Amino acid sequence: MKNIKYILFMVLLLSLRMGAQSGDPVKWEFSTKAVDKDTYEVIMTANMEHPWHIYSQFMEDGGPVPTEITFTGTPAIQLVGEAKEDGIPIEKYEDVFMIDTRYFEGVVHFVQTVKVNANTKTPVTVEGTVLFMACSDEQCLTPQERDFKVTLDQNHKQG
Repeated sequence: MKNIKYILFMVLLLSLRMGAQSGDPVKWEFSTKAVDKDTYEVIMTANMEHPWHIYSQFMEDGGPVPTEITFTGTPAIQLVGEAKEDGIPIEKYEDVFMIDTRYFEGVVHFVQTVKVNANTKTPVTVEGTVLFMACSDEQCLTPQERDFKVTLDQNHKQG
């Protein structure tokens, strides 16, 4: 009887672990790169398991949740433009949303240029969130947020 309970427990544990893995198909990495003395790139990299994808920041209203990057206000930096998407978007009409969509599979880098304000000493900590929705051809997961915190420092390569 103890053996049966143990086997059932292990099967349950294994199935929960497998379910947790498929429930988080997008892994995020956050890094920085110094461009010059007071300019940096904040790089947000999404690694997606096959067959999952996430949507572009630039989507029509009424469709899937676009990726949205928000920086927590800090007086030490200024955002330069908007985050660029470094990846090859797939453009496809999706019947379920009834619009043309743009999404990324595999790996995509979102790159936000920031400028450290004059007379600010580094290192400077920059924080924010990435909101995204992961979908496959069969299902979409609830939109999720990932918090990030990176350090801007000329003498420190972060990655």
